[in-house]
Amino acid sequence: MTGSVLHTIKKKAAGISWPLLVFLVLVLNVKLPVKIIAVLFFIVIHRRSIAAKTFFKQRYLHFYFSMIVIGIINFLLHYKNYNSTYSITVFIGICFWVMSAIIAYLLYTFVQKEDPLKIHTTVTAFFILHIIVIFLNLIQIIIETGALNPYTYKGLNQKYYISTGDFITGISFDAPVTTAFTCVFGLLYFLYRKQFMLSIACMAALLIMASNFANLILIAVFVFAFIFYSTRIQKSFILIYIVMLIVFMAKISPQNNEHVGRIFYLLIDKPYDLPPVKTLSLDEIKKAPDSVLDPEQRRKKYAQHFIDSISAIRLAENTKAPVNTVVKRSVPDSINHSKDIAFYQFHESAVTEEKINRYTHFINQVYSPQQQDSLKKKYNWKSPGKWIAAKQLVNFFKAHPSKILTGDGIANFSSRLAFKATLLNTAGKYPARLEYINADFLYNHLYLYLFYHSQDQSKHEAKNTPDAVYYQVAGEYGIAGMLCLLFVYFGFFIRRMPKRSFGLPLLLVLAGAFFAEYWFEQFSIVVLFELLLFLDIKQRRMEEQEA
Repeated sequence: MTGSVLHTIKKKAAGISWPLLVFLVLVLNVKLPVKIIAVLFFIVIHRRSIAAKTFFKQRYLHFYFSMIVIGIINFLLHYKNYNSTYSITVFIGICFWVMSAIIAYLLYTFVQKEDPLKIHTTVTAFFILHIIVIFLNLIQIIIETGALNPYTYKGLNQKYYISTGDFITGISFDAPVTTAFTCVFGLLYFLYRKQFMLSIACMAALLIMASNFANLILIAVFVFAFIFYSTRIQKSFILIYIVMLIVFMAKISPQNNEHVGRIFYLLIDKPYDLPPVKTLSLDEIKKAPDSVLDPEQRRKKYAQHFIDSISAIRLAENTKAPVNTVVKRSVPDSINHSKDIAFYQFHESAVTEEKINRYTHFINQVYSPQQQDSLKKKYNWKSPGKWIAAKQLVNFFKAHPSKILTGDGIANFSSRLAFKATLLNTAGKYPARLEYINADFLYNHLYLYLFYHSQDQSKHEAKNTPDAVYYQVAGEYGIAGMLCLLFVYFGFFIRRMPKRSFGLPLLLVLAGAFFAEYWFEQFSIVVLFELLLFLDIKQRRMEEQEA
């Protein structure tokens, strides 16, 4: 029996391309140095199958080349206005595009030479590892909280609760939205390969992440696929996935229903709650109905009621004490040595408080009171930040029509690199001597980010960030960049992908995901997308040759 199991394991292991699996695990890791190591590792392993002279002839790389060219043109047109620090910033930005092109080239070359079945087996192994890590993260949280459902657990200063998904990472240890979209890719990949059990496992992992944005994009793709792009059995599983989502939202994490509702009402500029009461004291918060309280006030109300109940119990115990016994007014012993101590004094986590203080200090140091007042009056800050970011982009081009064609330049308006160069540590570490902040970024997307993230944690949501590929490409590379993205990048895959495969659904997901994060600078889901699409295209060619 043992020998049979070992034989099966060895057979499965032999079907995996270990260099590719190691490459995927490393290149999708959140740390940039690890990604660089992955690229160097893959180049060394497959040095005999790659040729530098063929690099510039690949059509799928034309998008990356075009972005580099536009960036260089912008720099040359305005180089007199910039210092040496910006020259280095532009060089780093170009290096990001070059690295994206190299990764795409390595994956394409590997796919052309390797057996498709072996690549599929490797991709399956990667997704399984991703799912396992997600569930292990959830188990760890359950053990820490002692609650079978941490999505409704309000202990530990409500550390988890609605934010439980923020503490769960997959195999890449990246941000929750990256982990969630990796699950979405796996779900659709297995659905269209008719590996339904693995597809369900990906859906379960996605639900654990509780990513409203990823779920919203997936639902839109489900609707499209159900109507135009699925077989009967695939339609059945799509319905199963939707039921799973409804059950999760209704029973496991009901607070997400309210969260999504608030976002929708913000978009249509309608009040979700009853008219708010004036600024409330703690006693007034305790007496007010939940419908007139914002999420932060509700958390405080819950915490204070808990404190009151513990205090009442303690007081009852103290009344039975001897006459000369001194009654303690400090934190009850029952709380001092338990996991519920965080309830006694409600406050943000130390990390969140430090971030809020750092951003607030930056705002007060860099923006004058007059500038702050002017920026606050310019937009309706009750709207989602991403909506305001779009308005800022439109207003920028209205004020600078000469930049509509090629944009504002690398790291000058909206990009991960622009955030890195601020030294605010919002997108990873950056050399202090290379600090760079362009005024166009300072008074638009940077201020937007700081405005929301210098407030309480309830404002630190994806909907309140300017991160988006579309904003980056349009703002820093102009109409030329957007045309390249739509017709060169998306167009390459649309013209070549097989019908009734996972290619089109994945492309639709990626197009939706581009409204969140600067994906081309993260080397994460774009890398996974390109691998899967290159594999899909190769299989189509093989089928055409056999026919």
